[in-house]
Amino acid sequence: MAEKKKILIIDDDEDFGKAVSMMLEHQGFTVEQALNAKDGKSCIDSRRPDLIILDVMMEHMTDGFDLCFALKRDEDLSRIPILMVTAITEKTGIPYSLEADEEYLKAEDYVQKPISASDLVTRVNKLLNRLAGKQRNKPSSTSPSSL
Repeated sequence: MAEKKKILIIDDDEDFGKAVSMMLEHQGFTVEQALNAKDGKSCIDSRRPDLIILDVMMEHMTDGFDLCFALKRDEDLSRIPILMVTAITEKTGIPYSLEADEEYLKAEDYVQKPISASDLVTRVNKLLNRLAGKQRNKPSSTSPSSL
């Protein structure tokens, strides 16, 4: 039996995190929630999730951006896909898009809150499948091409 994929939700909205956790657990994932960037980073370091769902605005307006930036600069953690979820445009009026801001923000996907359950599950599966494809295509140390 395949090991359950681990998803970490980092969001200061505890109700949002609980709702997403229940939905993803129903889909067969193992889910953990952190309510701020500091606790989220501790969970990442100790448990190495397969995917991170990360809010942009938590205690500080840029907590999610800052954590994403740090993770993508870390060689050991940069391969963990990040799905950014936020209501930043709605709350601040500041327009944001993954394409326009990709120089600073290297998240694999981005979605505005609120998000439908089906869209969230689709995006999570897409990111995990993309990760699995990269791992399958990565040459192993015993393959003839690496000799």
